[in-house]
Amino acid sequence: MAPGFLAVFSEPGTQVSHEEFQDWYDNEHIPLRLNHFPSFLTGARFSASDSKTPTWLALYDIIDTSTFSDESYNRLRSSRSKREADLVARLEVLDRRTCVLFKDSGENGVTTSLGAERPTQFLFTHGLVVGDDDEEAGRWAEQGFEALGRHVDGWVRTRVFKVLDHSTVGTAIEKAQVSPYFVVHGASHERVVARCVDPSVRAEFTLPAASLNPTFREVVDKPLVSEVREWALYKAYPSIAQGNLRVSAK
Repeated sequence: MAPGFLAVFSEPGTQVSHEEFQDWYDNEHIPLRLNHFPSFLTGARFSASDSKTPTWLALYDIIDTSTFSDESYNRLRSSRSKREADLVARLEVLDRRTCVLFKDSGENGVTTSLGAERPTQFLFTHGLVVGDDDEEAGRWAEQGFEALGRHVDGWVRTRVFKVLDHSTVGTAIEKAQVSPYFVVHGASHERVVARCVDPSVRAEFTLPAASLNPTFREVVDKPLVSEVREWALYKAYPSIAQGNLRVSAK
């Protein structure tokens, strides 16, 4: 199976306090996944730095897409704890997108992206509005990889994912129009303001100034790019289950 990816946008709203929301995510929701499922390779949470909502984004690298249909994984949602079920029912938005890797410019040793050791500090996410057209999306990705690699100092990586499934719950939800492709761009140092457009692509930079580079802007500021967001790292979590797997293999 191809590598999987999970993106979850959330907004606590007025019925869930900041403290309750963080405690639930940090001490129940994330550990249930990263502490027990070796298929979860990385997990990190980001807070919005663009004054838009939803204000929180959780991202996970998953070993392959078969995890999304695994009974033990799906049981986490169908058999929530009483605490989690009560909190989720009070959230303003919980927008979940399961994805499969479509195009990858290649990993760079400067940053581990979502890994707990050297996580990317800032992300710029957007979607790619080309219909369900793999050929056009592929051309956009390959041209973007080449342009960013040649002309944008500090560019590290871009990944384009294809959205497999999208679900939204919450007390104040409006069904979002979601692009079939999801892209992410990231920065690892000081924050800068960059404007892209759709949360289906992901790119990473050693220097945030790269996101202001004219070539970067030319790649992402196009009509086919939508739903642009900016994010700052809140926390990257260690994959305890992966660690335990390596220990047990010794």
